[in-house]
Amino acid sequence: MRVQVTGIEGVSEGWKQYLSTCPAACIYHDERWKEVIEKTFGHHCHYLAAISNGRVRGVLPLVEMRSALFGHFMVSLPFVTYGGLAADDDDARSALTAAAIRLAQQTKSGYIELRQRADAALSWACRKHKVALVVNLPTAAEQAWAALSSRLRGKVRKAQRSGAAFQALGPEAAAEFYRVFARNMRDVGTPVYPLDFFRNIGRTFSEETYIFLVRQAGNTVAAAFGLRDCERLQLPWICSDYRYTRNYFNEFLYWSVIEWACGRGFRQVDLGRSTAGGGNHRFKKQWNPQEIILPWYYWTADGGGPPQLNPDNPRFSLPIRLWRRLPLAVTNLLGPRIVRSIP
Repeated sequence: MRVQVTGIEGVSEGWKQYLSTCPAACIYHDERWKEVIEKTFGHHCHYLAAISNGRVRGVLPLVEMRSALFGHFMVSLPFVTYGGLAADDDDARSALTAAAIRLAQQTKSGYIELRQRADAALSWACRKHKVALVVNLPTAAEQAWAALSSRLRGKVRKAQRSGAAFQALGPEAAAEFYRVFARNMRDVGTPVYPLDFFRNIGRTFSEETYIFLVRQAGNTVAAAFGLRDCERLQLPWICSDYRYTRNYFNEFLYWSVIEWACGRGFRQVDLGRSTAGGGNHRFKKQWNPQEIILPWYYWTADGGGPPQLNPDNPRFSLPIRLWRRLPLAVTNLLGPRIVRSIP
């Protein structure tokens, strides 16, 4: 059966219908991310669809990025948790990857990175350095609470005794979320996204966006940005103010979101991806999640190995240490200009 690859123009309705039935697809394959990324960062997005007999049989969103430091490359999908291709069969998968390679060659991109949630059976180089942690929710929050360690439950109770209060809001709380997020990113040595990124997500995905806040004595001390993805609650960004670590507000935030999701019909809470074996990975394991090793596939123009654009690369250790020492006003000004070129 002949498979053709086309851009999303003209097949938008078919794309939407395909995502509603494809098990490999998630909210990050939604075509609306194209608008968010182009509006926020100015990158050129290529949304490819595999078509056969007038029906969409696979999709692959790609974002073309250019950087003086990191070169010219394509990622599916930068800035968010997952991406990659979603396809019905080998024919659609092969047609999409072949089209992606042709596009990379035409644009003189150095490499393609596909951030898959599951094995895509590709012959490309593959790294498995990231892990997703997904909490499968019981029907009642009491069951989830009972499954936690007594030590973790004690931390949540300490936060409650310290005056922690939880609230679930919508996109209107983006600025309050961002105040905690920007400080948290500075403290871990990572350039921060612009506030407009989260505002644009909230405007574009207004029905799917939740912002969770933890306040104490009038101050927001922990926050999370959530997205409804069918029966799964995605938490791509979770942050806390490290000045209050001893109060365990971060633990209180995680538990409060899990409890909230249990009461609203969600079947899973996706805590996002972490570097395997890292501190963030170990923290999330406390919540009894299912751990999913994520295969990231790479095609390189020169046939070499995958790029090493991650904080664990020794070449970034000095810049990270210096970034942590900068005033927050400086990192908030410079961060958005830098991070637009970091996938």
